[in-house]
Amino acid sequence: MRISVLPNVLVIAVFLCIHLTEARAQETTQPEKDTINLDQKIVPHGDIREKKRLSTGEELTNADFPGSWPMFGTDSRMKIGGYVKTDVIYDINGSTDDTQFLMSTIPVRGEPEYGNEGYINLMAQETRFNIDVRNDKGSKIPLNLFIEGDFFSEGNRFRLRHAYVVVGDFIIGQTWTTLSFLEALPFIIDFASGDALFGGRSAQIRYQKQLSKHLKLALGIEKLSFLGVDNPNDLPGKASAQLPLFATRLDYSWGNGILFLGSSIGQIRWDGGAGGPRSNTAQLSFVIAGRQYLGENSYVTWNLSKSKGGGENIMAFAGSQANAVLTADGKLETMPATSILFGAMHKWSPKWSSNFSYAYGWLDVPETREGFALQDGGIAHLNLIYRYSKNISAGVEFIYGEQRTSNEAYGNARRVQMMMKFEL
Repeated sequence: MRISVLPNVLVIAVFLCIHLTEARAQETTQPEKDTINLDQKIVPHGDIREKKRLSTGEELTNADFPGSWPMFGTDSRMKIGGYVKTDVIYDINGSTDDTQFLMSTIPVRGEPEYGNEGYINLMAQETRFNIDVRNDKGSKIPLNLFIEGDFFSEGNRFRLRHAYVVVGDFIIGQTWTTLSFLEALPFIIDFASGDALFGGRSAQIRYQKQLSKHLKLALGIEKLSFLGVDNPNDLPGKASAQLPLFATRLDYSWGNGILFLGSSIGQIRWDGGAGGPRSNTAQLSFVIAGRQYLGENSYVTWNLSKSKGGGENIMAFAGSQANAVLTADGKLETMPATSILFGAMHKWSPKWSSNFSYAYGWLDVPETREGFALQDGGIAHLNLIYRYSKNISAGVEFIYGEQRTSNEAYGNARRVQMMMKFEL
């Protein structure tokens, strides 16, 4: 027997609205005030999933380090952080990933999974753990070591997310790429909240400098993590990296907002070995993004990227061979790619807030592209979050997504996700 999810969603919504009204009536104490002064590099608690700010130089030296303790015998301090997050997922249309809502996992007409019925899943594998070590403020060269992992992998195995060291104005190791602008994301419960975000995590060497009160510069040399060459004719050889990716970024911040501009250039290469073709071409990408606060209780965000041969840097297309196609005559044909992301947050009261985001990405694909490969898609998130205390929060989120593949097959899907989160 198939159970309709609509009555259950309505019950949840009525329940939350009742408690929202009660919370407004019962709150008599003055809540902790969030700060939105971006000139001072403070991001309000709960406004972004990644709480660790990647600071360098004087910005790192002058930053507060709450919750840390001295490492005796050294001039350093340490902090252990992370969170435990438990999710309950009710998938309505049988998406093929039961842990995160990805464009590419929405079944389309013509695939065996199309028409699947829904299912339920409970999981805690987004849980994270990190170690943060910084030297004392009196040291001549600012130093910071950060290691973080989670269990978001098959079999709940520990997975490395970040492992880097900051030495003065240099960042060395694995972390978010130079063009990853996380401030463009409101707080979304679904793990795949940044489907149309341009970026990801990669090994890199980055120079990052606060040039003035309002302006920051970053220059990065990064590993090209996803080579992304579609080989529909099964020609011999493989995609390989001969050069790193070069990226540059400027951040301009003011009292209640921040604007981000970035670009990158890389090489896409096919190595045919002894008997196959050899070809290479340039990858060019541009990103503009920002966050604007509208008073103390609301903000809006945006992120727009345009690239030629950089489709796999859009997180929704990562791993889908979305950079270029190797033609029958052994030449690389790059695919133009575009992504756009809009988000918003509003606080209904000191404890209740809602977040909305809509992400859309598309490729201009050649006719030689594999038929059921992702061509374009969009995903919307809308949630209601209850912040019980500084460390404990809960919420419910509705997700809707669409996918269209290279052969014009279409599918859409819906999901409801609830969470309970405890963070250090």
